[in-house]
Amino acid sequence: MSDYNINGLAIPLFIIFMAIEYLFLRLKGRNLHRYNDTVTSLTMGLCLLISDALLKAYTFAVFIYLSENYRIFDFTSQDPVTWLLFFFAVDLCYYAFHRMAHEINILWGAHVGHHQSEEYNLTTALRQSAFQYGFSWVFYLPLAILGCPPAVFLVLFVLLKIYQFWLHTQAVQRVPVLEGIFSTPSSHRVHHAKNPIYVDRNYGGTLVIWDRMFSTWQAELTSEPCHYGTTLPLNTLNPIKANFQHWTMLAKDSLHTRSWRNKIGLWFKSTGWRPEDCRKQSYVKKPLQKTGCAVRKKYDPQVGTMTKIYSGFSLLCIVLVAMMFIFLAPTLPAITLTLGTMTMVYGLVVINDFLEGKTRFAILEIARLPIMFWLASTLWFSTSTSHIVDTIVMNKSPAQVLAYASSPALWSDWHSKSSTVYVDSMQPLKQGDTFEEDIQTALGQNNLIWQVVESSDERWIAHAENQTNGASIKLQYRVRALGGNTEFERTLDYTLPNAALVAINALYFKSQVEIKSEKALERLRIAIEQKLP
Repeated sequence: MSDYNINGLAIPLFIIFMAIEYLFLRLKGRNLHRYNDTVTSLTMGLCLLISDALLKAYTFAVFIYLSENYRIFDFTSQDPVTWLLFFFAVDLCYYAFHRMAHEINILWGAHVGHHQSEEYNLTTALRQSAFQYGFSWVFYLPLAILGCPPAVFLVLFVLLKIYQFWLHTQAVQRVPVLEGIFSTPSSHRVHHAKNPIYVDRNYGGTLVIWDRMFSTWQAELTSEPCHYGTTLPLNTLNPIKANFQHWTMLAKDSLHTRSWRNKIGLWFKSTGWRPEDCRKQSYVKKPLQKTGCAVRKKYDPQVGTMTKIYSGFSLLCIVLVAMMFIFLAPTLPAITLTLGTMTMVYGLVVINDFLEGKTRFAILEIARLPIMFWLASTLWFSTSTSHIVDTIVMNKSPAQVLAYASSPALWSDWHSKSSTVYVDSMQPLKQGDTFEEDIQTALGQNNLIWQVVESSDERWIAHAENQTNGASIKLQYRVRALGGNTEFERTLDYTLPNAALVAINALYFKSQVEIKSEKALERLRIAIEQKLP
């Protein structure tokens, strides 16, 4: 499973929950979604997932390196205290990053994307800056030095992120008992509001006890309804401009300020701080985030129905391609990663451009669509080979063991997956022999056509083609004398022909094959020792 990025496969689950929220609110007579805002939030989320797919494998490797070489304490994942202690520690690290992301200019530029939506619903949870993870991972490294097992950190980090998803809704009001202890939709609405009283409050991820301890807590007030977005409005649907909004302003200030100290220092100053000689520049006419602002008209460009349909269809296609791309990213060559990222991000820009009523990229769709088809085909036909080796010791001779195992007519006696073997001989098969087999898998019955490619006193190898799903299989039996016993080794290599089967294999099938292979060898040992003289 570590060879793949499971985040890509979670996209349909998020979409299902977002659809449920939308229907629930509409049945309640509340219209809290806007088509263009929803599309932009989803495109921002895809940009983040693509960015994470390129970064996480490397940043997590740093965590593992520090844990293995520089940890101060030894905690084990089997100890409940480890999980409890680091649950609080992971949440505290998140609070630290989250607060710094609101208080330091450069970090706010990597986080502002999450706050730009002027709506507040579950799609907002996916609206994240593509560069946030490039900064946030550093805040968790002290946990590695303190001895947090990498597996424990990864599970807790994922759970924290999943927990935060449900906080981004107006369908849930106040939650009894949890309010003031755990983060809830009510407390997180405050965090996203641009009302002056609510700005820079409630940073907690799972718990809000940190906000209470460090004086950043603010309850949602019935007298002060939340209104959403950033103090400096985005006023575009373009995900590239959204990701670079604050950094663009900082870069312009760096160019315009006459103080060399400020050219660099402003990036690390408090959010909203600007050099005095830049404060009246025309490229920033609005107050910055620290001040908050009153209710204002939302940015809502209007386009025709056909434009919405085309943009929605294009987004759906990119989502399907992105699922495969993100899942397979750790296994893809650099050229595919580069072209895939460029193609998908460009497509997301085009979609939002159309929703703003612009047609500057329309002619380029002629080139983008074939490239998307190439990328989808390349990803879909990505193959994966699983390698499973099991060894067992039996108290029979090597010749007896290999002869029994290489007699396919007897396979159903000891291998649970083998339901029927179509072979005339009850004897061991030799090189060049062929036969058919029906096996029972998690996806139903499959038909295999086998050919024996090698048979000797020490080794037997056969290849099979799965006629049902196109998989190819290599099976090898090897025996070795071990004192008065025999060491029997069974090696199974199977190659899956498309991304869907690769995903199913990574999530479920391979683990089941490994378990059944171990049990099959134990049944083989029992059968051989009971039936052979």
